[in-house]
Amino acid sequence: MKSFEQLATKMQNLEPVDHAATLGISCEACHLGSREHAEGSLTKPLFFPVSSSLFVEQKKAQLGYGRTHANLNWACGRCHAGHRPQFAAGMSTWNSTEYSDAMRGSCYSELRCIDCHDPHMATGQKWQRTPTQDDTLCLNCHQQYETDEARSAHTHHAPDSSGSHCMDCHMPRLNEGMQDVVRTHTIFSPTRREMIESNQPNACNLCHTDQTIEWTVEHLHQWYGDEYSKRRIAGNYPQPKRPATINWLQNDFKAARLVAADALARTKAKWALPELIDALDDPYLLNRQFAQTGLESMLEIQLSDYDYRYYMSPVERREPIARLREALLDAASE
Repeated sequence: MKSFEQLATKMQNLEPVDHAATLGISCEACHLGSREHAEGSLTKPLFFPVSSSLFVEQKKAQLGYGRTHANLNWACGRCHAGHRPQFAAGMSTWNSTEYSDAMRGSCYSELRCIDCHDPHMATGQKWQRTPTQDDTLCLNCHQQYETDEARSAHTHHAPDSSGSHCMDCHMPRLNEGMQDVVRTHTIFSPTRREMIESNQPNACNLCHTDQTIEWTVEHLHQWYGDEYSKRRIAGNYPQPKRPATINWLQNDFKAARLVAADALARTKAKWALPELIDALDDPYLLNRQFAQTGLESMLEIQLSDYDYRYYMSPVERREPIARLREALLDAASE
C-alpha cells in the first residue's frame, strides 16, 4: 500500500503536458491506441484498449476491438457516466451522466450513442436537428409508427404537433443542464406511475402546463388503460384541483421545482406569474437562477432593472421581489 501511495504521489507531480499521451477530448480519448492509423496505414482505429501489459478476461463471446455496440457506447460512457440525484422513476435530475441514464431506460440494448450524436461534430449550445429528423431516428426501429395514421393512433395527437414527436413524450426535458433544462437520456413511457403519483414532472404536463393531474390521469387511462393510485395522488399533490405544474412548484424535491419553473416559462404561462415570481425566492440558488432566466425570456425583460439578482440573500431579494410583484402582476391584471 505504501509503494502504491508513493507511485500515486509521484504521478500527481508529473506535468500532464510533458507526460500525458493525450489531453482533453482528443482522437485518443475515444480510439485509444491508433498510432498505425495516424501514421497513414489502413489499420482502422480501435475502440478497446490494447497493450502487452493488459489482460482482459472474456467469459462469453470472443472479445471485439472494433465498432461493436458495447465498445462504441463504452467509449462515451467513460466520461458520461456517474451518479446523480434521481427522480422517482430513476432519471437523473442533472446532466453529464447520459450513458448511465440510457442504461436505465428502453432502447439501450439496440441504440448506440452515435446513432443520435456525431462524435466528430460539436453539438453546440442548441440541438441542431429538427423534431422531424429526430423522429426519423426513432422510426428506424419503430417502423410500425411510420404512417401519420399509425402515429396519431399511438400518440392521440395530430401528426404535425409536438405531442406526436417521440422525444417530447419519451425523452422530456428533465435534466438541469448548463443554463438550460435539457432532455433526459432515460427513454421511458410517459405513463410511468412513479412520476405521475409522486407529484414530479411528467411528459404530459410539461406541455399542458395549465392542466391538472386529474386531467392527465383521465387521458392516460382512456388512451392506454393505465391505472393510478388516487390515494397516493391525493397525498402527494397539495392542490390537485390546480394545474400539476403549480403542485410541482410546491414539492420539497428541489429538482421538481426547477423543472416546473422552466416548463411554465417555456410554454409562456403568464397565468402562472404569481407562482413564477414566488420561484424567485426559492431557497435553492439554481432554482432562482432558472426562474429568473425563464421569466426574462418569457416577458422579454431584465430583472436586474428591478434590482433583482438570483444570488442575493433572502433579505436582499425581499424588496426587489415585492417591486416585481407590484409591476408585473398589476400589468397582467390590466
